[in-house]
Amino acid sequence: MLETQTVAAEKKQTGYNELPPFPNGWYAACSSAQLKKGQLISKKFCGHDIVLFRTEAGVPAAVDAYCPHMGAHFAHGGTVQGETIKCPFHDFCFDVKGTCTSTGYGTKPPPKAVLRSWHLQEKNGFILVWFHSEDKAPEWEVPAIDFEGWTPVITTEWELKSHPQETTENSVDLGHLSIVHGYNKVEMLTELELDKHYLNAKYAMHRKADFFGNPKHLLRAEFHGHAYGLGYSYVEVSVPEYGLQYRNFVQPTPIDGEKILLRIGLCMKHVENPGKINPLLSIIPKSVINKFLPKISFRAYAHDVSQDFKIWENKVYVTQPALAKGDGPIGRYRQWARQFYSENHLAEN
Repeated sequence: MLETQTVAAEKKQTGYNELPPFPNGWYAACSSAQLKKGQLISKKFCGHDIVLFRTEAGVPAAVDAYCPHMGAHFAHGGTVQGETIKCPFHDFCFDVKGTCTSTGYGTKPPPKAVLRSWHLQEKNGFILVWFHSEDKAPEWEVPAIDFEGWTPVITTEWELKSHPQETTENSVDLGHLSIVHGYNKVEMLTELELDKHYLNAKYAMHRKADFFGNPKHLLRAEFHGHAYGLGYSYVEVSVPEYGLQYRNFVQPTPIDGEKILLRIGLCMKHVENPGKINPLLSIIPKSVINKFLPKISFRAYAHDVSQDFKIWENKVYVTQPALAKGDGPIGRYRQWARQFYSENHLAEN
């Protein structure tokens, strides 16, 4: 009995399972490049089975994976027919809004044959799907970014045991940047800006230029983080000494309440003066530099992100952390994050 009470007390102290698993907001279901015309992709999204498809006209859509007629899974034998998705069981067709346009028998579609269609926007090279625990319509959108003069976005993804609030919290957890990642002279450049669903953080640090082949040299990098909810963020990175500018994307998408699909991406502004990086680069065509340099930078970025994996997958959420000077504005971040949970979900947890 004593052991049970002790475990219960520990869970209460740490806030074990305190966070509702699916915060409201926009999440990247896949990249635009992954969803070709006429293609179906099956996804586990915020505890739901969904299917993404792109019509012959190029319109992306996200719908429930199971046909409302007799329950077949669209991704197992289903096809895209023009501007509709066709069920493999009885050839019922549904448009991107979930309206049944035809049956396999040429008869009038039954009124109850309505397929759930998820709110979707295609922005900045990603397919974003809206989740709300109370099925409310989107309350805001992710703004478009101008990619003129930038390289294509490189992406990779991992399946991890974590939560969107935990991974996004890294954007304000200044303390871990030196401890986990080995950065030096970490400093907040401006006060954390919080505006409804938007978070804006600016900070700087020094890191070894090892991924440029100069491990003894410390580079100063400045970061301008933009978070739109807990599922979509990107960081503008500037390395003034080398004249480099990057955009680092971070997209944690809940899968089933325990795991997330963490997708990261990177693009680089076209280098105009490669001699600032290394005088030898001045003799290499800029087109070549703008092709291989983002790949080198992306490997360094992916390595830095992976350093957090063991922490994320084995930590618990402490509801009342014993914060110290040097942690960063974690308290303000957590207050901001509460808006992405419905009151009934907070009460349940």
